[in-house]
Amino acid sequence: MYYNLTKIQSGTFSTVYKAWSSTLERYVALKIMSKSKYSANGVANEYNIMKHLGTGHPNVCSMLDYYEDNDNYVLVLEYCECGDMYDFLAIAKSQGDALSPSIIELDFTKILRQLVSAIKYAHSLGIAHRDIKPENVLLTKEGNVKLADWGHATLESYSKDTHIGTDNYRAPETFEDRDAYNTYKIDYWSLGVTSLYLLFGQCPFKNLSIQNSSSSSFSSSSSSSSSDSSMDSIDVDDNKIVEVNSYLEGSNFLSFVKDPNAFIYRYYLAPIMNVKNGKIFSYLDSQVPLYRWKDMVNNYNLFYLSKVIISTLICIEAEQRSLHKFHKLLNKICTDSVNSNGSSMVPSHKLKNAYSLNKMDLDYTSVSAQNIT
Repeated sequence: MYYNLTKIQSGTFSTVYKAWSSTLERYVALKIMSKSKYSANGVANEYNIMKHLGTGHPNVCSMLDYYEDNDNYVLVLEYCECGDMYDFLAIAKSQGDALSPSIIELDFTKILRQLVSAIKYAHSLGIAHRDIKPENVLLTKEGNVKLADWGHATLESYSKDTHIGTDNYRAPETFEDRDAYNTYKIDYWSLGVTSLYLLFGQCPFKNLSIQNSSSSSFSSSSSSSSSDSSMDSIDVDDNKIVEVNSYLEGSNFLSFVKDPNAFIYRYYLAPIMNVKNGKIFSYLDSQVPLYRWKDMVNNYNLFYLSKVIISTLICIEAEQRSLHKFHKLLNKICTDSVNSNGSSMVPSHKLKNAYSLNKMDLDYTSVSAQNIT
């Protein structure tokens, strides 16, 4: 039996409640899906995926039970006290110093390592998540994360399904109605975009849409590691340019394709004004106040993390994405920072001179992805 139901969130197809389980003697989350809106096949897929995942991984939100009645399907899931990272960071941004420091100081690199662990675990079981985003990263009161919402997950390593995920976090190949894509590689991309959101509080890509997506084709010569690539790296028939522009209308994705390094610098790094007292003051827009991560005090790990993310995860060429390289470089950043008190993580240009830089030409050689095998 479940008591004291309190609504946590509501979506198009489901509503999630916090409830007390008298059987388990703990709080759980009830994901209630209406039979009139949610297909039986969709529920069966999510149930089978979560049953396959089991309850053995600390960074995967586990299914504890399942039942249904005349009107609803119900998944009984682990309850995470602090909600999802999207809402948590939104509250932190809106309240700033009004929040207790103990609440908003989190170990960012630990969170990334836990997400990597969850994804590796799922992939080892042949499961691709296909909808990694801050809303699906749940936070416990101990500051740990759990990857949740496996409704789009699949046991197929390759798929042609374009009706998956959340547009702004989707890999470019999923917008194409052509060849089958590697489902594991799209998880790497989504992890990269999610990492940038968690780090800076803003998704790098805006207004991506699957409208007219069948007309787009991303050239195999395009690469996130190529800083001198041009807009021509989008390989499109001349007769379809108008359609492609419509597909990307309002999006800044083409700017990223042209020069990923410069894009990340202009969008994220240049607006950083100051680092002091363990607080990173960021002005990405007038609505974004300070951010605080306890493991980024008085060093510039964020410069290197940004470079690592775009060189190992957010690569236009799917084959260049590597969770192994990302994890290894992430561990190197943590180790170097501890061993040298952050000194080796300082880029060649001082932060005070950042406004004079027109492109992201910081020295990242100490964490070059090409040196990792």
